[in-house]
Amino acid sequence: MSAPVLSEADTERLAASSIRTIDGDTKPGILLICEHAGRVVPEPWADLGLPRSLLDTHFGWDAGAGALTEALAERLKAPAVLATYSRLFLDINRFETDWDAMRPDLAGIPVPANLDPDPADRALRERVARQPFDQSTLVQIARFRAGARPAIVSIHSFTPLVSGKPRLTEIGVLWREACRMGPSVLESLRREGRYSIGDNDPYDWRLVEGYTLRRYALDRELPCLYLEIRNDRLATARGVDEIADSLAPALAACVAGLPA
Repeated sequence: MSAPVLSEADTERLAASSIRTIDGDTKPGILLICEHAGRVVPEPWADLGLPRSLLDTHFGWDAGAGALTEALAERLKAPAVLATYSRLFLDINRFETDWDAMRPDLAGIPVPANLDPDPADRALRERVARQPFDQSTLVQIARFRAGARPAIVSIHSFTPLVSGKPRLTEIGVLWREACRMGPSVLESLRREGRYSIGDNDPYDWRLVEGYTLRRYALDRELPCLYLEIRNDRLATARGVDEIADSLAPALAACVAGLPA
């Protein structure tokens, strides 16, 4: 696909619409991010040539993750940055050169606008999707007082089935030694005993690299964590509240126990 022709004003408008932020208090020491909160494709890209129904699936976004991020921000009084554009437009938790940063197919279904994007199109998507998220996240990190080491927590959701097999994990804690948060959060959630808790499940962060926590946290030696919640647990407002009620105290206790 060739890049759509946009005025500078339209480009800036699309970039401004790609995120929403919550300017919470920095005192809790936590910054929440949600890379796949939205399923919108900017108008000039005409839904990437896909039917809207496909954008509504897990291919297009992490259902419930944005609502959970907002609920956690409210309980923790923490700031948050949420992306509104579909990961099919540009997956901002992938590096620019990753094959699925602009995924060309959905389990065999072609994504027409992603089959052969030219360099100008790639650059424009980076400008209107990744760059605003980067800039807003770095601004939020800079709000923390000098010397503070905010914990960056990235919120995601996953499907109850994969290849026809059920996933028993309800909350997945994805961590590495360098992130310094995994064991504490795992212990708190398991002690509560309310949900089935996965240790680097349903995804093992030690085997893959994610753009966001590499850029915002690990490269800055900040504590961090990916949280994956099974999306059937986020299908209702009550479900979101219940998950948030479990996660908020576990995160708060973990961050309070981190060395200064």
